[in-house]
Amino acid sequence: MLTLGPAEAEEQLRYAASVGAHRLVLVPIAEVDWDPQRTAAALAGAIGDLEAADGPFDLVLFGNESADAGGFQVGVRVAHALGRPIVNGIKGIDVGGDPGAGDVPEGSVAARREIDGGFEVYRVPLPAVLGVKEGINLPRYPTMKGRLASKKVEMALDERTADAGGQGRVRLHRPEEQVSETIILGTGPEAAPAVVDLLEELGVFQ
Repeated sequence: MLTLGPAEAEEQLRYAASVGAHRLVLVPIAEVDWDPQRTAAALAGAIGDLEAADGPFDLVLFGNESADAGGFQVGVRVAHALGRPIVNGIKGIDVGGDPGAGDVPEGSVAARREIDGGFEVYRVPLPAVLGVKEGINLPRYPTMKGRLASKKVEMALDERTADAGGQGRVRLHRPEEQVSETIILGTGPEAAPAVVDLLEELGVFQ
């Protein structure tokens, strides 16, 4: 389990450990307002370090979008940096070679995205990146044993800072405000002549 965030993010990693995650990596940051470009660069670097030591991950899973900004960018940017295919908006995953994966060949993954009236299915080669939506699985809740065990899981820190680059505002352009004027032509039958005149002016009547 890998995340980027302030020291408080460790609590979320510990929660993941309490429901089964066996390796925790935190990319610690001091300021919380990181843009998607900077975040993705740091995460891609951290994933690269992990894979250099242990080999490539078959699947890297992201949330579909952030709950605050809703940018839909981080997973896409990381996938591009790693040179891997990505599919966003996923509500179902079948990994080839797993029991119950059907006709999905080994070395690939079938990712299902919900559309009106059904699903569309993308089959991509591994390794791959997927952005998953809420509701893809049933929530799991930690047991007391899991909570206690999570405190013993080692927390690895990947110290990546501002050298990852980032976005900045060059200028703020405020479009000129457009003011429209509303003219009431009248009410009831008395308005009919004015309406006719307006329609003739607009060329509706020839």
